[in-house]
Amino acid sequence: MLEQLNGKVFNLNGSILAFENYNQYELQHIEGTEFAYFQSLDDENIGFVVGVPFVHFKDYTFELSQDDIDQLALSSEEEALVLCIVTVREPFEISTMNLMAPIIVNIQNLNGRQIVLPPKYEYDIKTPLFDKSNK
Repeated sequence: MLEQLNGKVFNLNGSILAFENYNQYELQHIEGTEFAYFQSLDDENIGFVVGVPFVHFKDYTFELSQDDIDQLALSSEEEALVLCIVTVREPFEISTMNLMAPIIVNIQNLNGRQIVLPPKYEYDIKTPLFDKSNK
């Protein structure tokens, strides 16, 4: 999926926490991986490595609020792409993924937003990517 969206620009309306002044991000697939770079078009110095959480965490699940569904104009699950920010560490095997605050994008209208999941989901902001117990 990330490969197919390479080069697409998503409007996040300042919804990424601590980066509220940045609205547009271009998805740049990192060839040969299941990751992409989410590059801010508002500031070339701002960008994030992102990944689809379901690749690493098969049991990852949550429900969007009706407000999120409405704001993103989602009419089906197939229109939604879920991305999570990766904190890249050295060595890469100890990198983590923020499962508590996924970025949801509508692949039809290219609008997205970061949401913070309620505590009932018990996800962490620094979940090890390669911890086999999380699979």
